[in-house]
Amino acid sequence: MQVSRRALLAGISGASLTAAFPMPVLAAVNQASDDYRDRSLSPARRAAALANLMTLDEMAAQLNCPRAADVMSDPAGFEADFPYFAHGIGGVYSASLEAGPEDNARAVMAMQQEVVSRSRFGIPAFVFEECLHGLLADGATQFPQAMAMACAFRPDMVRQVFEATAKEARSRGSQGCFSPNIDICTDPRWGRSEETWGEDPHVVTVSAKAIVEGLQGAPAEYLPANRIATSVKHFAGYGQGIGGRNFAPSHIGPVEMQNVVLPPFRAAITEAGSIGLMASHGEIDGVPAHADTHLLNDVLRDDWGFEGYVVSDWDDVRRIHSLHGVAGSEAEAAIMGLRAGVDIELANNGVYLMLPQLVRDGLLEERYVRRAAERILAAKFKCGLFDMPFADPALAGRLARSTEHKLLARRMAEESIVLLQNEGNVLPLQSSAVRKMLVVGPNAASVHLGGYSPKPFVGVSALEGLQAYAEQAGFEVEYAQGCAITAGDEGNNEIETDASDESVQADPARNRRLIAEAVATAQDCDVIVMCLGGNESTAREAYFAGDSRGDRDDLELIGEQNELAEALLALGKTTVAVLIHGRPLSPLVLAENCPAILDAFYPGEQGGHAIASILFGDVNPSGKLPVTIVRNVGQLPGYYYQKPTGRFRNYVFSDSTPLYPFGHGLSYTSFGYGAPQAERASIGLQDRLRVSVSVRNTGDRAGQDVVQLYIRDSIASRARPIKEMRGFQKVLLEPGEVQVVQFELGPEDFGYRDADGKLLVEPGEIVIMAGPDSQNLQETRITLV
Repeated sequence: MQVSRRALLAGISGASLTAAFPMPVLAAVNQASDDYRDRSLSPARRAAALANLMTLDEMAAQLNCPRAADVMSDPAGFEADFPYFAHGIGGVYSASLEAGPEDNARAVMAMQQEVVSRSRFGIPAFVFEECLHGLLADGATQFPQAMAMACAFRPDMVRQVFEATAKEARSRGSQGCFSPNIDICTDPRWGRSEETWGEDPHVVTVSAKAIVEGLQGAPAEYLPANRIATSVKHFAGYGQGIGGRNFAPSHIGPVEMQNVVLPPFRAAITEAGSIGLMASHGEIDGVPAHADTHLLNDVLRDDWGFEGYVVSDWDDVRRIHSLHGVAGSEAEAAIMGLRAGVDIELANNGVYLMLPQLVRDGLLEERYVRRAAERILAAKFKCGLFDMPFADPALAGRLARSTEHKLLARRMAEESIVLLQNEGNVLPLQSSAVRKMLVVGPNAASVHLGGYSPKPFVGVSALEGLQAYAEQAGFEVEYAQGCAITAGDEGNNEIETDASDESVQADPARNRRLIAEAVATAQDCDVIVMCLGGNESTAREAYFAGDSRGDRDDLELIGEQNELAEALLALGKTTVAVLIHGRPLSPLVLAENCPAILDAFYPGEQGGHAIASILFGDVNPSGKLPVTIVRNVGQLPGYYYQKPTGRFRNYVFSDSTPLYPFGHGLSYTSFGYGAPQAERASIGLQDRLRVSVSVRNTGDRAGQDVVQLYIRDSIASRARPIKEMRGFQKVLLEPGEVQVVQFELGPEDFGYRDADGKLLVEPGEIVIMAGPDSQNLQETRITLV
């Protein structure tokens, strides 16, 4: 019998949970060794000791991770369908219920009681959640989407965001998450672009370390009680799928792999100590990631020393056979995945169910099952599953959307929003000069949080933020929808369709009626704020189910949005555009016609307040683009770190420069930069070098700017990019203030890795460049000797 998770909660009460113990009951075992109980030992040693006591079936049970709802709704029925559950389970996915945090925590405790009662050794389940930009759970704080947070260039705040996320998740009974997404985004057509931290390997690497440190804490033998394990994803090359299509193969050479794709993973594992890793849906050179022994063993474990677990992406071990076609059967796919190094299978009815019989039939060595089980068990010990309570309902209630966490969400949004252009200094608006404002557009009245967010979306819309501001400032606000992007609930303007449904564009005829209504409403307004962009049905993960689509072949505003903008701009009133969306867009029509544009991406649950604060200058915008904004898809790939021949020729009849370069973002003040100063003109190949950059606030108000440092290896054994970011610092300057920003560079910055991952540092000239973005740079030169 299957029941909904909400129905499950109806049967849970405090009385029924009096037997739900805070710690697992460890059954007595007549064995000589119980080292696995000894917390003074390492997690790996405890895991090995426990595996010594386990049967094949008990170990194999640890390699399964189905949806939590199917286990929680009917444990006895689940065991009848999946007999391995009689021996326990490795983990469950998404136990975040469609209810509040307290009930969520209680239900997880009840589920764990069922799990440990089935294991001879009282082994709890890993409870994995999604934590892309906050915990994906009802009532949890929702921070700006990943790409929005990347715009802040504030790794310290990113760490704080994910510390808060970990606390909310752990209080509900989760000990692990399938986050962060540290894919490099080189094609904005991809529907999952919004989940990434941009196109630059350095920015993504710095972000990856901050996220892992926030979620897990500092690397240690045992995780703190208020932290959760990360599963960095997707390993590897998933963000480079051809055509910007989800699941598509990636064409990546081995040197590019080492220098562009792998650096964030290498740092997350070797420096930040990520406990887990998730393999990629895709394939490279015909080898599916879930069967890639080179990546999952040679690179990950032999080269980097990774000792954690590798989890499959949903049902992807089966797809070694059913999609990629490199295994002759599902059984062969299971063998290939396990041997390659996939330790735990994320799937409801996975192929790892076959493993015990495959061992008994002599087709698979038991040592592979044991190896995977030990890795899962070691992670469970490391995360304290045997040593502390599963959940704390009261704490979960206090943490969920607490005042502190909502304030952090607002501050993160304010740091993230990018001022793309501001011709004639239209912004900031002066509230004393506003009589009546029209807030208009498909994204004005609805909240958009992006993928991996709880539904229904909860937060402050742009309209609500501006209405709250107007109430304090004393002006009026009118609202008009203006147009819709996709067909949906007309009462909510825009809704996310189910992932299996086809996205349908809104009716053009109805949109043009809405445009006419908006123009009529605007006649009596002196300021217009247009909220345009995309929604969760136009940029999303394209699943296998149904005709699920999330990738696009165009990056302009969808539908009649440009018609709305042109009609309102023609009125000659003070008009500002605010973009709210997931994937990077190329709003060429808007850029050529609208004097002032803010890009908010998905700014999180407090985004409406942040937008209002920036429009009126209470907050000076300081976000910078973590991606290059191309003029159209014909310019792709547009990432800034092209090779010398990548932008050597221009297209016929077109401007080949980007619409907005990587690192671009304006302020309400201005900044002046000096050329970078190197402490020495030449250094040895293994030496370190300090570089100074002087920056002055040349305007009349305080503001922040992101000082960006790039290098170019003039002559190398292989063609190197024309520029590569090697550092950034966000600084706050008062009017007239000068700061000298220091960077330290070393061999890892001047060199590059060969196909085997070896760092090569070669003698010759290095150009060091600094400035406010990737185009407006000054330079100096040094020599490596």
